[in-house]
Amino acid sequence: MSITRSGPPTTHDSRLWRVPLSGPPSSAWQAAFQGGDPAGDATPGRVQFEHAGLTFRADEASVPAWIASIDRWIAHANAAQTAVDAGRRADAARAQEQTDARRQNASDANDRLKNL
Repeated sequence: MSITRSGPPTTHDSRLWRVPLSGPPSSAWQAAFQGGDPAGDATPGRVQFEHAGLTFRADEASVPAWIASIDRWIAHANAAQTAVDAGRRADAARAQEQTDARRQNASDANDRLKNL
C-alpha cells in the first residue's frame, strides 16, 4: 500500500509541524523513509512518526523545503516498499509452485501404484 501525504502541515506553536499521512506506515516503510537523502536542514532522521502522520521541527520559512523533501522521502519509501512486496509475492509464488509440484509427484506415484 502506498502512503501519501494527505494534507498540509499544521502547527500549534509555529515550531513543531505535523503532516498527516494516508495511513499508518509499516516499520519497513519508515526505515526506507529514514534512508532518504537529506537536503540542508531537512533530514529524514529528524522526522518522528505517529500512527498516520509525521512530525518535524522547523521555523515557518523552512517548512516548504521540508515538505518538498518529505514528498521525496515518501516516494522513496513507497518504491522501496513496492520492491519488498514484489519480492514477497515472488517468494510466495515459488513456495506455491513447489507445493504444487510435490502434490503432483505424490498423485503421479499413487496413480502408478494403484493396481498393486
